[in-house]
Amino acid sequence: MERSSRTPVAGILFGLAAVATAVLVVGCGGRRYDPARATRPYPMDRPPTRMLEIQALRSGGDLILVNASPFAFENFDVWVNQRYMLDLERLDVGETRVTWLGDYFDQWGETPVAGGFFRTEAPTPAVLVEFEIDQEGPLFGAVAILDSSSY
Repeated sequence: MERSSRTPVAGILFGLAAVATAVLVVGCGGRRYDPARATRPYPMDRPPTRMLEIQALRSGGDLILVNASPFAFENFDVWVNQRYMLDLERLDVGETRVTWLGDYFDQWGETPVAGGFFRTEAPTPAVLVEFEIDQEGPLFGAVAILDSSSY
């Protein structure tokens, strides 16, 4: 009777490595979906009335907001592509705020594809960025700066 050269420990370690690899591949790919974080739908009945002096730049999995206006903003919503929303408490005059796209959610609780090495889809570009100061007033556009090198 011939014995296998493999020991039981080696088999267990191989199995654990295979499971860890599968978890990494499945866990790091795709979009996050959390129905508990669902937002309200984009207010289509209130188109943007003017542009603010705020730049929005997509960099990797982040959306960087630069407030070049002479105004500070409090308790407002940032909309990306008329779908994904993030509530921000404050954006001061001259402030640069880095937000992660994985914190933006749509009305179904889904996030945009943030990017990164293990992504399974192309990152969602931030083509249209708007600010909603209150839920009755108009929306305000921000200058979206497209940077294709970060995709």
